[in-house]
Amino acid sequence: MDIHRSYFYYREKRDDTEVEEAIRSAAQYGDGFWKIFKSLRRNGKPWNHKKVYRVYKNIHYEKRVRLKKRLPAREKKPLEQPLEPFTTWSLDFVSDVLECGRKFRVLNIIDDSDRVVVTQEVSMSFPAKRVIRMLEKVIWLSGKPQNIRCDNGPEFISREFQEWCKGNDIQILYIQPGKPTQNSYVERFNESYRKAILDAYIFRTVEEVRQMTEQWKRYYNYERPHESLDNMTPMEYRKKKGE
Repeated sequence: MDIHRSYFYYREKRDDTEVEEAIRSAAQYGDGFWKIFKSLRRNGKPWNHKKVYRVYKNIHYEKRVRLKKRLPAREKKPLEQPLEPFTTWSLDFVSDVLECGRKFRVLNIIDDSDRVVVTQEVSMSFPAKRVIRMLEKVIWLSGKPQNIRCDNGPEFISREFQEWCKGNDIQILYIQPGKPTQNSYVERFNESYRKAILDAYIFRTVEEVRQMTEQWKRYYNYERPHESLDNMTPMEYRKKKGE
């Protein structure tokens, strides 16, 4: 092989155990490399940054930087009460936990014209495909809206959701990031629902959440008076507008 015998038999003798332990101790709160290196220097460790970084890489402590997904500029859409039902539906999620600590989410959809609760879907997770299936079911049972107002959550900005809305001639009215007041109708409903159901009960199963949510939906649509609807219930107001 044309190399010296001593080079062939050489075994590296360096021991990085002390450096590894120092890095693990300094990284207990998830700091990145330069924070760790500066902490080691403050504690009197003599190693230079090249040695610390080599060991840092060998023990796989490097952190990937998660880049924020750049959203297109959102225009402010005026929040107006439509004159007719099925003009604009507002969508939003609320979250809570079961007694065991498992998180669940509730997708609330209301009609902006009369505040009728179109549906409330409870699930552990809501990928875009599940949101689409739920909307298809609701549209098949009740009718299709012209617009959907929603925030910039991953379910709503996904390519599948946008293509589905485009294929069904539904316009998406995205609110501006960090501006939940631009979706005030459903935000106000979320507050009432959380106070009446999520904060009032301890749930052991998702099925219990679904049962209580269904009771609340019927009460909200048919029995609960709404100040902005001349103290009529949402269904009373819709019936009066249709006469």
